[in-house]
Parts: sequence; structure tokens; C-alpha cells
Amino acid sequence: MRRAVVAIDLSAVDEKLLTYLKAHREKLGIGPIAFVHVLPEKFHIYPDDKIWSPLNPKAMEDILKNIKKSVGRFFDPKDKNTEFQLCKGDPLSELVDYAHSWEADLVVIGQKSGVKKHGILAKNLVRNVKCNGLVVPDDRPDDLTHIMVPIDFSRYSAKSLKQALELRGENESVKITALHIYELPAMGYYKLSMTERKFRDGIRENIEESLRKFVQSQIGENTDNIQIKAISRGVPGVSNYLTEYALASNVDFIVMGAKGHSKIKLMLMGSVTEGVLATGNFFPTLIVK
Repeated sequence: MRRAVVAIDLSAVDEKLLTYLKAHREKLGIGPIAFVHVLPEKFHIYPDDKIWSPLNPKAMEDILKNIKKSVGRFFDPKDKNTEFQLCKGDPLSELVDYAHSWEADLVVIGQKSGVKKHGILAKNLVRNVKCNGLVVPDDRPDDLTHIMVPIDFSRYSAKSLKQALELRGENESVKITALHIYELPAMGYYKLSMTERKFRDGIRENIEESLRKFVQSQIGENTDNIQIKAISRGVPGVSNYLTEYALASNVDFIVMGAKGHSKIKLMLMGSVTEGVLATGNFFPTLIVK
């Protein structure tokens, strides 16, 4: 079972995050959980400065009680596998440091589009933690019925595919789509006695066959219940196509690697992954490292 650190920011996002985790804890393979709230250097985010500033021991105790009360609606605060932690400082740095010291396998945050309530943006968190990261938007789907796995033939996408299979478990009603976004070569470079449509279809079929062989190499012969999909792209970036496909295909969970085959790396995370998390329309997304 995974050891998970869950960021709590004492906002409306918490309720939606905790509801989602409670419903899918078993599927996500989460065991021990540490709920962490980071007190920023500026305390004006709290409702009453007379109570919270300065933060004396009594005030700290009150905050911790408030967190336990909020979490207690979904998880038993007295469970031996449940911990609570208050930190002070930069929210991102403190959460990353705590996850490392606690030897977490997974760090989870809720995210509201356009709001930086607890000072942690999805892309910044997942870029910095050493373990896997799960980002759950506040407008996320409730179900987990269709998992999309972007494939670029890297070892990270191979790990993502295996993680998606683990999430599905024995419930084969959960659909998995292995999706590859590719760029068509210019027809001007080819002297072909075929129509443009035939040329495009041939490229797509070859890529789908390569994708099928890649999936088989990772999970064996039992690939009948995994959908293989290849989509050619134009001007917009790959992340745009991934998001559009997810929206059009009732995807409700994404598993993708922290890196890909891109020549340019953004620290610990690829530009495609960052692009998916940066969009206003993203889904619960597990970043595999």
C-alpha cells in the first residue's frame, strides 16, 4: 500500500478532494495517510487575525483541531494509519520536504482553476516531489471508468501504462486508452503514387501497430481490453490534443509519465505533462516517476 501525503488548505477544495480520495482510496492503493497543512508566512488568509496572529501554541492547537474536524468527516482521525502535521513556511517547499522525510510514495493536492490558495500549483508540486503526484481538480468527475494513458514509447509511459492496469485491478469495466499523438511528415518529401488520404491512413496504421506492440511488450498478450489510439496533430501542442481527446471521450482519469522523449526537459517534468496540468480543463491526473 502507498504512503500518501495529502495537502490540506482549509478551503472548499478540501471537501471535494477528500470526497474523491475516500471513494477511490482502495483503487489508488493508498494505505497510511498524512494530512499536512502549511502555515504561510503571511496569515491574512485566516478569518480572524486576532486569533491566528501571532500563532501561539493555543492558536496552533485550534488550527490542528479544525483540520482534524474537516478530515474527520471522511477519514477516522484516530486511525493508526492517519497522521496530521502542521508546518510553517513556503507551502511548496514544506510539503515537498515533509513528503521526503515521511518517505511518501504519493503526494496529493486539490486544485481550483485560477486560484493559488495554498501557494501550490499542480505543475510546481509534481515537478519538485521525488515520488508520484496526484492532482485532483475541484470540478473533477466522480467516477473512475475511463483511464487515458499518453504514450510516447518512453520508459515513463511504460510505467504509466502498468500503473493504469493496477488502478483498474480486476474491474475490466474500467476502460483504458493508450493514446499517442504524432506529427505527420510533409508529403512533399515523398514521391508516392498514392492519394493524400491513403498516405495519412498508412502512417496512422503503422503507428497504431507500433503502439500495439509497445503495449504488448509491457503487459503481455492480454491487450484486447486496452484501446489503441493514434491521433495526428497540427499546430497546437500535444497537451492540447490530449485534453481535447479526454473531454470528447469521457475520460475521467489520466496517468502519465513525468518525462518523455522530448529533448528539452523542464526539471523533473516534461513540457507535455506540464501543459496538461496547466490547462483549465484537466482531470484527476497521476504523474508517475
